[in-house]
Amino acid sequence: METGLGAPLFKAWLLISVWGLGVDPSLQIDVLTELELGESTTGVRQVPGLHNGTKAFLFQDTPRSIKASTATAEQFFQKLRNKHEFTILVTLKQTHLNSGVIISIHHLDH
Repeated sequence: METGLGAPLFKAWLLISVWGLGVDPSLQIDVLTELELGESTTGVRQVPGLHNGTKAFLFQDTPRSIKASTATAEQFFQKLRNKHEFTILVTLKQTHLNSGVIISIHHLDH
């Protein structure tokens, strides 16, 4: 049974819209690139994406919890700070009866 992020093929970008004029490239985050997924992550391997020229990741066999490093999380939060909305774009191919969390954002100020 597949578990973890719940998707065998998964590509996500975190995009922050600015005033409805599109996406400011300086605010764009490729979540999977930032997480530095690859052959070193158990049960994850890079495969061709669902669209021409894109990459995807195949999550297989092993439950996992993949989290951003403290430095990467801080970059995300800096880009989200003072934003009232943001867009998450995900292209997903899911196999029968698997489930999981696609993305979860938690930030606590003490």
